[in-house]
Amino acid sequence: MEFKQVIDSSALKQVGNDTSAFKIGDVASKCRLMKTENGIKVDFNYTGPNASSYLQYVEKHREELTEYLMNPDVADFYEWMELSHQTPLTLKKHEKENLILFVDFNPNTCVMETGISDENITMKLGAPLVHMNIGEMSRNDFKLGIYNMLLLADEIALAMGNENLRKMANIEMVKTYLAEIYDKYTEQPEI
Repeated sequence: MEFKQVIDSSALKQVGNDTSAFKIGDVASKCRLMKTENGIKVDFNYTGPNASSYLQYVEKHREELTEYLMNPDVADFYEWMELSHQTPLTLKKHEKENLILFVDFNPNTCVMETGISDENITMKLGAPLVHMNIGEMSRNDFKLGIYNMLLLADEIALAMGNENLRKMANIEMVKTYLAEIYDKYTEQPEI
C-alpha cells in the first residue's frame, strides 16, 4: 500500500486504491476468459502494483468485463459508459426522450466533437461520442472515425431502447454532412 502525507493535517492518506481511476480496457488487458462447468468466468492472475485494487474492480464489474472480453467490438461502448458515468439502468431512463446526434466543429482548431443531445442542443449523457482533430487526419481515418462513432451511437441507442436515436445513428445524412465538413476544412491534394 502507498500513502501520502496530507499537508493540512499531517495525516497519512492511502494512495492508489481508487478503483474508479481504472479504465475497463486496462483491467481487461490483465484478465482472460476461462471456460468452466458453469459457463465462462473472468480469470484474474495479475500480481503487479495495485493488484488488490484491480481485483476489487474485477469483483465490482465482473459482468461488464465478461461482455467486454467476449465482444471486443463493443469495447468503445463500455469505455464511453465509463467516461460518461452511465450504467445500463441510467441509460434506460432516456428511452422515451427525443435525442439527436449533434456535431460541434471549431473551424479555427479543426476539432470536431459529436455527442447525443436533446432538441435544444444540450449535451446529454456526459462524454462525447468522438473527439477528432480533422486537420491531422487522412480521409480514410476520418471515415473510420465516423463509422465507429455511428456504431457507438447505435450501441447506446440499443442499450437505452431509444428508437429515434437508433434511426439517427443509421442515416446517410450524418455521414454526408460530416464528409462535407472534412472536405471544406482540410486541404485536399490537387489531382
